[in-house]
Amino acid sequence: MAVGHSDAPKSSIVPSGDNGDGQMENGQPALAVTAEDDVWDEQKIEESLKTLKEMYIQLRDLRSTIPRLIAPLTTKQPSPETLFRSFSESASTATREVQAFRRLMTDERSTKILDHARQSRADNPKGIKPWRITDDPDWNHRES
Repeated sequence: MAVGHSDAPKSSIVPSGDNGDGQMENGQPALAVTAEDDVWDEQKIEESLKTLKEMYIQLRDLRSTIPRLIAPLTTKQPSPETLFRSFSESASTATREVQAFRRLMTDERSTKILDHARQSRADNPKGIKPWRITDDPDWNHRES
């Protein structure tokens, strides 16, 4: 039996607090949750692991953002214009990297993955061993 598999039909489940017209009691629109969203089969888990791997890689790459940002300031530049251009390029590269990581972390899919992991850990906290980077030497490579 697949993880998270349910024999329930794949129809919409009305969230508690929905007053029947698609609005929550607090006036906010009700979000329809389908039973399909709760099914964590092997394919969904594999895709989630790829997303988590990308999060991890981007986070690891952010460790060198500040050193790369200030690198133009630490070397002798031929002119102030060159220094400014080099620093501006490194600043915009750093900004793009941080924005990409922020987008990935706040993406709806990523938050669902992290919420599912939190819930799974809360439901069954025993026997979860901490992951170490040495457990998988190819973890930091996107092509694997």
